[in-house]
Formats: sequence, C-alpha cells, structure tokens
Amino acid sequence: MKHIIMLVLCLSTFSANSETNAEEAVRKSLKAVTVFIDVNKLTRKNFAAKKMTRSHNEFAAVGYELVSVSPYTENGDLEGFFVSYKLQQH
Repeated sequence: MKHIIMLVLCLSTFSANSETNAEEAVRKSLKAVTVFIDVNKLTRKNFAAKKMTRSHNEFAAVGYELVSVSPYTENGDLEGFFVSYKLQQH
C-alpha cells in the first residue's frame, strides 16, 4: 500500500510539472529567470552536469542565454545550483 501511494504521488507531481522551466519563462514573458537545479549525494557526480546541460539546451532553444551558475551548499554539502538565464537581445 505504501508503494502505491508513493507511485501516485510521483505520477501526480510529474504531470503537474510537465512544463519545462524554459517553457514557463516564455509563457510568462520573463526577460530573465533563475532556476534551481537540485542534486543529491547519489546523483551530484553523475547527473548534475547532465541536468545542467539539459537546462541550458532547453533555455537556448527558446532564446535565452546563460548568465551565471552559482553552487548552493548546506553544511558543506553540495545541494544544487542556481542557474540564471536572460533573454537574448535581437
């Protein structure tokens, strides 16, 4: 029963967040946006760069450029990155 509840929560969270951060920024007509790319102890070495690359590609595809990447730590542990993008000037 516990596993079924967790699966439902995961699925409902996934469907509620199906819009990417880049798509949301475009929909809201944001000139600049900062997103948090979450990592944990198990994924920070193998998946952090992949998550960041995916984010960079999604934002570039809709006309944003990277401004900065700032690591966020708590108690000396890497928790994620704040990544800022701005709309490219044409």
